[in-house]
Amino acid sequence: MMWRIWVSGCLFAFVHSLLATQICKGLGMRLGLDRRAYRLLYSILAMASTIAWLGYVHALPDAPLYTVHGLGRWILVALQFAGLCLVIASLRAFNVRAFLGLTAVEGKCDPFHEEGVYRWVRHPMYTGFMMLLLASPVQTVNSLNLALCVCLYFVVGSRFEEQRMLREHAEYADYRKRVPAFLPRWSMLVQWHEDEPSD
Repeated sequence: MMWRIWVSGCLFAFVHSLLATQICKGLGMRLGLDRRAYRLLYSILAMASTIAWLGYVHALPDAPLYTVHGLGRWILVALQFAGLCLVIASLRAFNVRAFLGLTAVEGKCDPFHEEGVYRWVRHPMYTGFMMLLLASPVQTVNSLNLALCVCLYFVVGSRFEEQRMLREHAEYADYRKRVPAFLPRWSMLVQWHEDEPSD
């Protein structure tokens, strides 16, 4: 059944990425949608397709793969908690309502953020979700293949996202050279610790 997860995952990724292209956005504009309305429609469709895909995978026959106990379990749960904190921190760095299309987006293109956790990694939200999925102490055959499929989509999708950001923001090229994609450099964490105000 693993092939069904990967085929359906590729279909999900294709549709999700296609809706984010300028072609589909332009089509939406010609149909009378402004940028806010299109982003709201995109958010609804993305959420609906995600729920549909997860529901489909959940309905497939499955088998236990492994369960981690003892200290290892607590370490994995701690990694999942850190991933959740990273997702929340990444959301706090920008206007979530505008991102979802609930309010108008300023400017003619998506904004470029280098605040908060975006100073250390370019895709902290992706990193956080990958930690949540891969660090689960209980994995089945389907859940692990789903996690790997999602992680691959994050890696590939981030490349397309960055190409769009390079076209829309000239300063993004320098940002991409300075800041790693998914894992912060140790030197950056040390610098952050040294820059923290002391009591």
